[in-house]
Amino acid sequence: MTDTEAALNEFLVCVFNDILRLEELNLHGGPNRDLSVSEMHVLEAVEKAAAQAPEGAGMAEVASKLAVTSGTLSVAVKTLEHKGYLVRRRGVRDKRRVTVALTEKAQPALRRHAAFHEALVARAAAHLSEQQTQALIAALTSLHAFFTEPE
Repeated sequence: MTDTEAALNEFLVCVFNDILRLEELNLHGGPNRDLSVSEMHVLEAVEKAAAQAPEGAGMAEVASKLAVTSGTLSVAVKTLEHKGYLVRRRGVRDKRRVTVALTEKAQPALRRHAAFHEALVARAAAHLSEQQTQALIAALTSLHAFFTEPE
């Protein structure tokens, strides 16, 4: 590994851990301290999938958004259902299809988490010029494309 690659590796690991730590602090300092960061991300994925599917967010669609297996998602959904954040339903037309929906309890947690992300981005952007921000967006877009391309 070159010095540049080692520096990039260190940066990526540190930034990932910093964001994860800040998300955990935000969750555990609020009214939804019973949620983990990964559970919050499941709720976000259900919200996004439901916005695209009026008949309800299917388990396969949510698993795909999270890039996890159906089994992994099932475990998380069961936990979130037990905590009162999600409900599972059988499809009306196709009984094999299972959809998940957010409960009223999930809504304030999602709003608080979205506000956390907005504040995080605003604080980070305040340290950058417009030119630096645009360069960062371009670089992160390239990294995201790399990380999400099939192996």
